Amino acid sequence: MNDVIDDRQVLSSPLSTMLIDQALNRIKGGSMGISFSEPEKLKEIFDGPNRSQWQGTEYILSSLAIRKDDIIADVGAGTGYFSRLFAERVTQGKVYSIDAEPNMVSYMKQRFSTSFENVQVIQSEPDNPHIPADTKLVFIANTYRFIEDRMRFLSNLKSQTSPTTRFVVIDIKGNRGQVPSDKAISEWENAGFMVEIFDEDGCPEHFILIMSHQQ
Repeated sequence: MNDVIDDRQVLSSPLSTMLIDQALNRIKGGSMGISFSEPEKLKEIFDGPNRSQWQGTEYILSSLAIRKDDIIADVGAGTGYFSRLFAERVTQGKVYSIDAEPNMVSYMKQRFSTSFENVQVIQSEPDNPHIPADTKLVFIANTYRFIEDRMRFLSNLKSQTSPTTRFVVIDIKGNRGQVPSDKAISEWENAGFMVEIFDEDGCPEHFILIMSHQQ
């Protein structure tokens, strides 16, 4: 695959993780013809028909053992891809769709305003996820590698959650990962969390970390 991609390739091709990752980097760097101010175009990328395949969505959902009464904070929710899937499953619970990008927050508020009463959209900050106190599961997919001050983020995350809260990180495995799995594990452990499950085989191109507070 070429290192250089154009907007038409992003919006029309069967998307792989590599292509998505390049798109995210170019959007954040302002070098792509679309930006976070155009969530409808981003939806074509992040909610595309091939995402379930390259993301391993069904495997991820089954790994979480979601209960109907769970309260899930989807951090870096973007267009709400996972938030919608969670909302369908936690029929007696709640989903907090959290993002630091104001345009993504506005988009999700519109998207979920009439479709799911159990979704609440929250504006966060780059180093402060603003997790509501009743959250049972914090879910961070395709986002951790873009957090600049991760130690401050993790410190805030720890102080905002209870000893029984579970944490899930989904990110790119192998040499292409901007934050390799061993570095992510080290950062979370140093911040006071404990790894319960490390899975790098279940998804095509992502690892799964499931963690809790250190006892």
